[in-house]
Amino acid sequence: MAHPLDHLIQKRVEEAIEQGDFDRLSCSGKPLADLDQPFEDCLARVAREQGGKPAFVLQNGKMQALIQRMGEVTDPLVRKALEQQIADLRTWMALEKEHER
Repeated sequence: MAHPLDHLIQKRVEEAIEQGDFDRLSCSGKPLADLDQPFEDCLARVAREQGGKPAFVLQNGKMQALIQRMGEVTDPLVRKALEQQIADLRTWMALEKEHER
């Protein structure tokens, strides 16, 4: 089944070709590397090359901020909520790291 936006995407690509947007790409005329890899691996490689970070790295930054905030909080209910958020992030990160392998 076709995606509902296929027609729009195709139209935009054709417009970009007509305007010459693809004429000066650094990889123009070269074969695309690693096409035999699974989609997720290719996506991860492109993200790395473009300066992207894996989701678990970004979540680790959030977790560190929560840990720092927890050191500043004295209200036991707020601390409990922060502890739960940290535990949830640790679980999510462990699952995400496992998925990356």
